[in-house]
Amino acid sequence: MRTTSWILAAVLVSQALPLGGLAQAAEVAISEEARQHFKAGVNLLNDPDGARYEEAYREFKAAYGASPSWKILGNLGLCAMKLERDGEAIDYYEKYLADGGKDVDPAEQSQIKTDLTTLKTGAAKLELKVSPGDAIVTDTRVPVKGDKVMNLYPATAGVVSIRVRPGHHVLTVKAEGFDTQTLEIDLPAGGAITKDITLKKPDIAPPPPGGPKTTSARPVTTGVIIGGVATGVLLLGGGVVGVMALGKNGDYKTKNDGSDPAAAEKLRTDGKTLNTVADILLAGGVVAAGVTIFLFVSRPTVQVSTKDNGGIPAKTGFSVGVTPIVTTQGAAFSLSGAF
Repeated sequence: MRTTSWILAAVLVSQALPLGGLAQAAEVAISEEARQHFKAGVNLLNDPDGARYEEAYREFKAAYGASPSWKILGNLGLCAMKLERDGEAIDYYEKYLADGGKDVDPAEQSQIKTDLTTLKTGAAKLELKVSPGDAIVTDTRVPVKGDKVMNLYPATAGVVSIRVRPGHHVLTVKAEGFDTQTLEIDLPAGGAITKDITLKKPDIAPPPPGGPKTTSARPVTTGVIIGGVATGVLLLGGGVVGVMALGKNGDYKTKNDGSDPAAAEKLRTDGKTLNTVADILLAGGVVAAGVTIFLFVSRPTVQVSTKDNGGIPAKTGFSVGVTPIVTTQGAAFSLSGAF
């Protein structure tokens, strides 16, 4: 591979190359966009903190895409080689020498031919047949010494075919909606390896334990509740009014001594009226009870949540309370309920 002195010389040559001269020497007209990207790439190679090959590579690619002049190919080959994208470096350098011909500086031509020999001798061929076809492959070479070298390659029509530096490689294959797959391979110099990789859909996780559960139940319906309340109200009302009627009858017997016939007659009439009301209320309570029993027996079966109460259905419905009230003026009752 090139020595540091050669790399710097190549950088300086690229930097000193007048883009106006580039346009005159090539058949391809150089656009302003290509000029700007080319300059940016050269500046990145000359960064005071060290050449930034990855970013410079992108700029030179953009320049070549805007104006495909053969003279940009040398810069592309240099960056690809430094990034260990050896297959791309070989392609760029071969095209650079072929298109440039005798216009390529003899010293540079000699060095590139040497680099090509080294690259072709060592480059290992790796072919991955990937499913699904839109996966992304991350190739990480792990050298014995030095930093790891990482490159990303898209699977074109489900295939990644590359030439890379020999050594230990960790391949990570990703695709949206699939589990990531990782494999490690050792690529020998000048060797060739083919791998088939099929990504799998992730397993659907079961619901967490203690989640919502359901069970069959026959909850009390609104009709049953209303019927039960009506039955209780009517029967209790009948009982209270019946007690009041008995009280009036007792008062009538006491008052019916001939001393006040009008008052005695009123007590007798009130007693009869209360007896009639009590009979009506009790009869209504009996009818309401029959309807309520029918609704209770025929209520439907439904699925209800157990609320993780050990399989016991969650409580539904509401409670009802009836409280009798007796005063010196008569009797009544208080009805209360809660959901």
